[in-house]
Amino acid sequence: MADYYPLLARALDALPDRTPAMRKAVYERARNALIGQLRSLDPPLPEADIDLERQALDNAIERLERDYGASSAAPEPAPPPVVSPRAAPAPVPPARPAPIPEPPAPPPAQAFEPAPPPERISPPEPTPPPEPTPFLPPAPPPSFLPLPPEEPREAPVPITARKAKAPDPVPEAQLETVAPAEVANDAIAANDSANGRQRPRIDVVAPRGGRSRLLRNAFVGVVLTVVIGLIAVAAFLLRDKPANLPAGGAETAETQQDPGDTKYSDRVGGDPVPRASPSANAPATASSSPRNPSTQPSQPGLAVAQRAVLIEENTATPNAAPISTAGRVVWRLDSVPGEQGQPLETAIVATVTVPEAGLTLVMTIQRNLDQTLPASHTINLVFTGTGTEGEKRAVQDIGLLQAKDDEAARGSPVSGLPIRVTDNRFLIGLSSLRGDVDRNTDLLLHKPWFDLAVRYVSGQRAVVNFEKGNAGTQVVQDAFDQWK
Repeated sequence: MADYYPLLARALDALPDRTPAMRKAVYERARNALIGQLRSLDPPLPEADIDLERQALDNAIERLERDYGASSAAPEPAPPPVVSPRAAPAPVPPARPAPIPEPPAPPPAQAFEPAPPPERISPPEPTPPPEPTPFLPPAPPPSFLPLPPEEPREAPVPITARKAKAPDPVPEAQLETVAPAEVANDAIAANDSANGRQRPRIDVVAPRGGRSRLLRNAFVGVVLTVVIGLIAVAAFLLRDKPANLPAGGAETAETQQDPGDTKYSDRVGGDPVPRASPSANAPATASSSPRNPSTQPSQPGLAVAQRAVLIEENTATPNAAPISTAGRVVWRLDSVPGEQGQPLETAIVATVTVPEAGLTLVMTIQRNLDQTLPASHTINLVFTGTGTEGEKRAVQDIGLLQAKDDEAARGSPVSGLPIRVTDNRFLIGLSSLRGDVDRNTDLLLHKPWFDLAVRYVSGQRAVVNFEKGNAGTQVVQDAFDQWK
């Protein structure tokens, strides 16, 4: 089972808008692509395998929603405080009418009592009331400037603070920084107790805006599309896999027609003498060539078997030498069905047979024509076990295909991603990055040996080591020439 959590998380991070609706759309797209492609396999997969993949995807979605739910819960308290500034202006109106009733009271007292006029001369000091009468509203503007840093009591002041932008350039810069986050209005209105809360909020927004997203988005896009796309490729290719079954039968017929090639006396390091009998295998190739008219010119010399060796871990005793079993590999060009409405596509087919182990591997390399998938080529691997020996060698996992200069050298892995479809069925998608494409092409064209590390269901490890030889070199070269 694949771990979909990091893939979906990177896909969501690459989105410009991570609203619940956008996240749900990404989840549905991934779920429909995965389930739809798995159900479209020609040899249908067991429902248990499909349910496991679906459950793995749902678990990843639940983890992502919990993460986004926790992060989205923090900004919610901001809207409620908006109510407090609206309630604060209410006490202000009664303060203004208060001075109005005071001036009318003193005039009647002065008019009716002539004796105490000297005493009332002192009260005329209520002359301050005329000062409020010229409308104290002009006085508030100067008070707005100190309010943001120091006065928490006057909540309405932040609302009009925008009018005072001209005298204070520093607040302007702060307001402009918060505005892109679309929370400036609520943040200003919500600071009824202390305006200092704006600063931490600005600090939180600034780092997020300063993230380097260009490189991350490119990487996330490539990884996500490679993994999800290769799942679709696996389903598409396996749907057409029965077309390769007759090819496997043809190769079996070839091996039966040449009993002298069933074993190699020198196994791994022997001289390639068995390849001196191309004429014995030529009829079998000729009989299969009518099925692939587009590849007839390259078929006559392609039935020559090359060396192959199955090297298995010796679990009988610790530190024991590995067990080597000789086999053979036959390379040929084949034509496989393309996409709907497309002509047949040229493919490289290598059939590795190890009779004593009851194991057969059919490797199909073809060009990827689906523009929605970020893979330059795909390598389809199908293992088949025969007899009791083959049943013990069901393959559960594989590594990347490795190319090397000779049988005993250390290999260089291709740039790609291996995907397990089911036991004995796997897919490797080769990277579509320009540098990786050139490197993979060089490995496939110019390296004469290949290694494929496998692990059986029993836990035993093994390596399938097979030679390209002259026949395989010609097949690979012809295929790449046609793919140009």
